[in-house]
Amino acid sequence: MKCLMLGMGMLLLAASPLAGAASGSWSSASYGGTLTHGKQWLKSRPVQSTGALPQHASAQTLQWQIKMDGPAPQGLRLQFCSVSRCVPLPAQQGEITLPAGFPAAGPFHFEYFSIRRGPLQPPLTVLSNQVTIGYQVKR
Repeated sequence: MKCLMLGMGMLLLAASPLAGAASGSWSSASYGGTLTHGKQWLKSRPVQSTGALPQHASAQTLQWQIKMDGPAPQGLRLQFCSVSRCVPLPAQQGEITLPAGFPAAGPFHFEYFSIRRGPLQPPLTVLSNQVTIGYQVKR
């Protein structure tokens, strides 16, 4: 009976959608620059994995933290971008599930946009962008 239960457990594990999938993560940081005028986009320096990722790695989650030299101006819009698409970010830090097909290794960058017109007083300096990308590898 014990052997039968063990065999059934192995069969269920093999049928699981997670069977044959591995996961991992990587972290990186960059700085963003200074936004001096509203209605202009500021693009951060890139972030990407420093090592090679397994084949068929697909990004699943994004954890981020953006540090600025002062309070963000009202109406500041933030987004996290790959080469081909961007995802809006609801706050200066958090965690989200990335859309299907998002690359796992990067390169990525952040974009900042102030809806205010004219010069920003004081200018907004982005001190750092920290990211952790969680990925899954399907075999």
